[in-house]
Amino acid sequence: MLGLRELKKHQTRQTIAEAAYTLFSQHGFDDVTVDDVAQAAQVSKKTVFNYFPTKEDLLFDRAEEREAALVAAVHDRPEGVTLLDSFRQLCLGQTRLIEGLRRKAGAGSGGVFDLVQSHPALLRKMHDINARLIDQLAKALAEQTGTAADDPLVGAVAATLIGSQRALYRSLRQRVASGASDAVIVRGHRRDVNRVFDQLEAGLGSYP
Repeated sequence: MLGLRELKKHQTRQTIAEAAYTLFSQHGFDDVTVDDVAQAAQVSKKTVFNYFPTKEDLLFDRAEEREAALVAAVHDRPEGVTLLDSFRQLCLGQTRLIEGLRRKAGAGSGGVFDLVQSHPALLRKMHDINARLIDQLAKALAEQTGTAADDPLVGAVAATLIGSQRALYRSLRQRVASGASDAVIVRGHRRDVNRVFDQLEAGLGSYP
């Protein structure tokens, strides 16, 4: 449960991110300045930079949340719950993002996501974020297993889990962009998650 101060910070962050999404979708990434975002969100430019160190970060507002969730899926899973089942539940929970994805979706894979794919700086940022997520997950796995963070097995497991999460998220947002109902999207996503993790079970079911 967020305290009042944390809730206000979360709301401010969301307001800034939503303003950026709207402006970038309407005008393109290069033609929108941080000043434009600040004005649309009714905050100062300094406040924008307090939450988002770079302009590119405005399009990846869930990066910190994703990292925290990944680490929690390793360290905070209940006793008796396997790592794979913990990540299965994490991916099943992606359906809570449907409403937000509807706001961002456009033709194809999604308006904002098409923007990222078409812009070199945003693609680099996305790749940097994904590399960091793999590194942080590998560190969490290494801590729990007592192995080195550069152990190739730890790195392979981390990359596999992040890759699975990304593939499932991509499929989810494509379903949202198709205009399907929430019920159809949820059923399809649950089916995909279970297909992916049932397949992984043979290799990673006993890890660690």
